[in-house]
Amino acid sequence: MRKFVLLLALLLAFPAAAMADDSQFIEHEPFALDDSWVEGSTRPGEYHYYPFIVEEVGLVTVRVQLFCGGHVELLDADLIEWDEGYFNGTAGAPETKDFVYYLEPGVYYLRNGSDNSQGGFRIKGIFKPCPSTETAENDDYLGAQALPSGETLSGVLTQWDGHDYYTFTLDAEAQVYLTANTTLESLMPNLALYDGDMVKMSEEYGFKGYAEEFLLPAGTYYVDVWGNKGPYTLKAVYEEEIPAAAPAVEAAGEDVDGQNESGSFDVAPEEDFTDFDSFTDELGSLLFDLLNRF
Repeated sequence: MRKFVLLLALLLAFPAAAMADDSQFIEHEPFALDDSWVEGSTRPGEYHYYPFIVEEVGLVTVRVQLFCGGHVELLDADLIEWDEGYFNGTAGAPETKDFVYYLEPGVYYLRNGSDNSQGGFRIKGIFKPCPSTETAENDDYLGAQALPSGETLSGVLTQWDGHDYYTFTLDAEAQVYLTANTTLESLMPNLALYDGDMVKMSEEYGFKGYAEEFLLPAGTYYVDVWGNKGPYTLKAVYEEEIPAAAPAVEAAGEDVDGQNESGSFDVAPEEDFTDFDSFTDELGSLLFDLLNRF
């Protein structure tokens, strides 16, 4: 009896294995993020892979429209799923979903298909670039990006980007004026200020038009932009406190009002002044000529 049960189980497993082997991995050419439709169709057991390439950081919208029931997933370059959607469309009433993300440059995939999905579908991608001056290492405070005084930096919190760190150093106590902004109207990023030991000093949730002034001692500081995804700008202006200048002291030996080192005043020589010895000789010669005439 035990052998019969085992044999029956094996016989039941064979059809299931055969069905699993019928699934197909179908890879297509990349679709452009140019707002144009790419059409296709699927049958049960078919899994269609559509790559798309993001060349610069920005906002990506992938629109999917199914004329049947089905399952759609978004995958990274390693085919690891990060989002999915279920559809119940029909030939006469397709269902449409938008997948919207801020993405960094790279290759991504859209996968469409299931064991029982059959019908038509179409997809398209839309891309909107976002200005960014971020460095690749600023996702961690150990790789924090320099924040020069008076310079406005721009960045984007992307799908897998939880934090962007910036840093500045003060050599002396200074007034620091920190501003941050975003074009988002809701679900805005957050901002935190840390000291050199990563002890939080200030925090702002959902910043838009944020501005705050701090009097900070000498040291290193970190600014963390984190939370909701999207673009932002950041600026810090810091001027170290400079002691008031002392009155100018006249250096010893320096001329004052034309006075020379001996205490007397320098007088410019007259242009027609004649040397005294030369003048005496000329006067004697003149008198001698006059006497001879008499």
